Amino acid sequence: MKKRVSVSYLYFLLPLLFFFLIAYSRQVDDIWFLFSHGRYVLNNGFPHTDFLTMHSGLHFVMQQWGFSVILYFFYHYFGSIGVLFFIGIINLLIIYFLYKICMIISSNNTYFSCLITCIIDLILQLNFIIPRPQIITFLLLIITMYIFERYTKDRNDRGIYFLPLISLLLVNCHASMWFMFFIFCMPYLAEYLIHKDKRIIKVIIMIVISFLVGFINPYGTEAMFYALNSYGVPLINLLIREMHSFSLKGDHFLISNSSLILVIMITEIIFFIKNYKKYSIHSILFFLGLSFMSIVNLRNMSFLIFGTIPFIMYSISKKLKSTIPIYSLLIVFSIIPVLFIFQLSHSFYKIDDLERKEFVSYLNKNTNKKNVRIFTYFNDGPYLEYNGYKVYMDTRAEVFLKKNNHKEEIFNEYYKVLIGDINYDKFIDKYSFTHLLVHKDTNIYDYIKKNNNYKLVYHKKDLYLYERS
Repeated sequence: MKKRVSVSYLYFLLPLLFFFLIAYSRQVDDIWFLFSHGRYVLNNGFPHTDFLTMHSGLHFVMQQWGFSVILYFFYHYFGSIGVLFFIGIINLLIIYFLYKICMIISSNNTYFSCLITCIIDLILQLNFIIPRPQIITFLLLIITMYIFERYTKDRNDRGIYFLPLISLLLVNCHASMWFMFFIFCMPYLAEYLIHKDKRIIKVIIMIVISFLVGFINPYGTEAMFYALNSYGVPLINLLIREMHSFSLKGDHFLISNSSLILVIMITEIIFFIKNYKKYSIHSILFFLGLSFMSIVNLRNMSFLIFGTIPFIMYSISKKLKSTIPIYSLLIVFSIIPVLFIFQLSHSFYKIDDLERKEFVSYLNKNTNKKNVRIFTYFNDGPYLEYNGYKVYMDTRAEVFLKKNNHKEEIFNEYYKVLIGDINYDKFIDKYSFTHLLVHKDTNIYDYIKKNNNYKLVYHKKDLYLYERS
């Protein structure tokens, strides 16, 4: 039996190697404004007006300041490998606590706990284990589930006292997801209430304390309720793919992810229908609530993945024997060399390997950085900002909403620029752009290339830098 248990741990080689494969081949534009945020906090303290763009006086809440500081620390002192190491450590902790949850749910079935943990982590790595504050959210919510699963099994477990600490970390590392902590508490609270379990008193006290702890952040209630002003905005949902609602139409991103949601949901529905009497109330509530959230918005699929799949263990582990089929081990050891070959085929992990780096080099050599005011698209802005240039737009969509910045509806203006529903002469004069970094086959590119007031000074592939005469 001990041999079987030890062999089960070989499955963990898959997510570990897959992590390096994905990390070596992925670039994340958001990472640059996170670096800028972390650098600013360490050097200047907490900002309350935006300091990155050319827009002056925009009210600003740095809702992920804690994560940004940690991320920048690793990048500043250890470079790209430091970032890779940090994300890897978070992923290892996610794997560990997922495994512990599966062990509790399956009554210490090691084989299935290892297998299901690896499946969950591999799915998460496809789209979600990246240098964004969401990974801290995943870890903290998984730990929340682990605390409640232990407390459900053992009413004397002291882990329940750590809930306020999780709330504190979440509101300072990813405030826009702070409310998810309470959503993940509710299924357990409901179960204790329905069963008239006296433990509900202690849980309510911990949840109330966790809410009060949320005030301990540099921005007070603005950080705590950040999500209310930043999510559910139709225009943002339209332009940002991960914010789209559930759909089988659209580009490959939406089709592939919607299909994955369907597979997960259909699989879980089958298990629940056949075995619903065996499931706990909180597991059913997790499934119903997170399924609905995923249908409403694709980015919630991550919560569905790690918030519901472990409970399938409850029925699977009861029906199948705790053995390790020979063919499953053969699959593991056949995939490992394939992943290793793919890993070697990718260039060494370098965050700086971007096309925009060449445009920054050109600007550094041919302009005075302080005098440059540059128009950029959504994804192009963060890298230029990190290198000291004042830009028009970056990937922090909610910062450009009037209800957040208390000054101007900039994101709506940006949308009009994209679709050509704006007077470009007046728009360019309004911001006194010295340069415009535009993509080929866009409305503003078509306007500029035909105008003698703009000179093409540098281009690569479909990205063009124009200087205003």
